Amino acid sequence: MDKKNIVTPKGVLVFPHLKSPDTKFDENGVWKTGLRLSGAEAQKLIAIIDKEIDESVAEASEKKSNVKRGAPPYKKDEDSEDFIFNFKLKASGVRPNGEKWKQKPVLYDAKGNLLNSDVHVWGGTTGKVAFQPIRFHTAMIGASVSLRLKAVQIINLVEGSNQTSASSYGFGEEEGYVTTPAVTEEVEATDVKVEDF
Repeated sequence: MDKKNIVTPKGVLVFPHLKSPDTKFDENGVWKTGLRLSGAEAQKLIAIIDKEIDESVAEASEKKSNVKRGAPPYKKDEDSEDFIFNFKLKASGVRPNGEKWKQKPVLYDAKGNLLNSDVHVWGGTTGKVAFQPIRFHTAMIGASVSLRLKAVQIINLVEGSNQTSASSYGFGEEEGYVTTPAVTEEVEATDVKVEDF
């Protein structure tokens, strides 16, 4: 029987990898995003997750003694009263029989239409996340849950591309050397905070 999806309140996406999976620590790739929530909405989601962690600890305790409670898949933001919830989904893998598989979260716009595959979702985008709490227990981590990313609804899009502009780093036009488009180097887009000095 499929697990029921839980839908978060609207929040702000933090370091989303929704256009392509993150392969920094896993060569098979991980789709992921953080979601920033505050106040009563954050506390309501924390209560749901903490209940799942309690049940994970109880299940593990039936099979083993001295089960420790693992860290939750959320944390308080150091610079505010907000909480950041972390959602992940493995992008690919190999089953025990050798069969390869791939998966990815479904992305929707504010009206519930499938999102165009060319859209780059950047941090600062507001949206909702559909997820499934997955209980686990390991000797090192303890008993807790992970938040399996299933779908994201984009409410207000902050969009980027694979080519960053000079203005995104705070540069304006100046008199001087001008390159030709043929030698313009394409760089990977990143979330950049611009400060004027």
